[in-house]
Amino acid sequence: ADEIAELYKRRWQIELFFRWIKHTLKIRHFFGTSENAVRIQITIALIAFLLLRSAHKAQQSVENLLIFTRLVAQNLMQRRQIDHLLDPPPPMIRNDRQMSLRLCQN
Repeated sequence: ADEIAELYKRRWQIELFFRWIKHTLKIRHFFGTSENAVRIQITIALIAFLLLRSAHKAQQSVENLLIFTRLVAQNLMQRRQIDHLLDPPPPMIRNDRQMSLRLCQN
C-alpha cells in the first residue's frame, strides 16, 4: 500500500507539471513524439517564457504581463524599442526600388 501511495504521489507531480506546461507555457500539444522532440519544445517554450518575463521587468510602460505579451506578439516583425510598444506604429517608408504586391480582382 505504501508503494502504491508513493507511485500515485509521483504520478500526481507529473500531472501538475503538465498542467503548468499547458497553462503557463501555452503548450497545447507536442509537435513531435520522440523524447528529444518533446524536450526541445518544452525548452523553447521555457526560453520564450523567461525572455518575455525579463523583457517585461526591464520596461516601464506596460504593467500587465498579458497585455505586454500581446503587444510583443503584434510587434514581432517591427523594429521598435520595448518601451514604445504602446506608441502608434511608425509610418511605412516607401522605397521605389522595392517591389510591391498588387492583388488584382477579375
